[in-house]
Amino acid sequence: SEGMKKNLRELKPNRFEDLIAMNALYRPGPMEYIPNYIRRKHGKEKIEYPIPEMEEILQETYGITVYQEQVMLLSQKLAGFTKGKADALRKGMGKKKKEIIDELKAAFLDGGKNNGHPADVLEKIWQDWEAFAGYAFNKSHSTCYAVVSYRMAYLKAHYPAEFMAAVLSRHLT
Repeated sequence: SEGMKKNLRELKPNRFEDLIAMNALYRPGPMEYIPNYIRRKHGKEKIEYPIPEMEEILQETYGITVYQEQVMLLSQKLAGFTKGKADALRKGMGKKKKEIIDELKAAFLDGGKNNGHPADVLEKIWQDWEAFAGYAFNKSHSTCYAVVSYRMAYLKAHYPAEFMAAVLSRHLT
C-alpha cells in the first residue's frame, strides 16, 4: 500500500528484522507506534524502557512491544506469570475477550507490584498492550508475510515485465 511504502522509505530498512517489525506494526492498533519505531531506529528518539528488565525483551524492537511473544515474555518477567497464564493473556488479547483480559490485568498489576515495580508504570504498560494487542501478530506470522513481501518486491524490481504478466494472469483467472 502507499502507506506501507511511505513508512518503509522513512524506515530505510537495513536488516530483515525491520521488515518483520514493520509488517507487524502496520495494523490498526500498533500503527501509532510506527513513527516512534522509525525515529528510534535512526537515533532521533531516545529508547527508553519503563522498567530496566524490559530491555532484554524489547531491545530488538527499539523499546516498543511489537509481537505477541513479547507480551508473553514480559508478563512472565515483570509479573511472574507462568507460561500457561502468559499464553492465556495472549489468547485473551488476541480474541478481545474482556473478561479474561480484566482478570489477567489484576494478576499482572498484583504480580508486578509484588516484584517491586511501580503501579503507575505497570498500568501504563498494560494500557499500551491493550491498545495494540487485538491486532498484534506473533513474530513467526509476521516473518512469513515479510518473506513473501520481500520476494515479491525483488521480482517486481528485477523482473518487472514477468512480474506484471504474472499479476495480470492471476487476476484474470
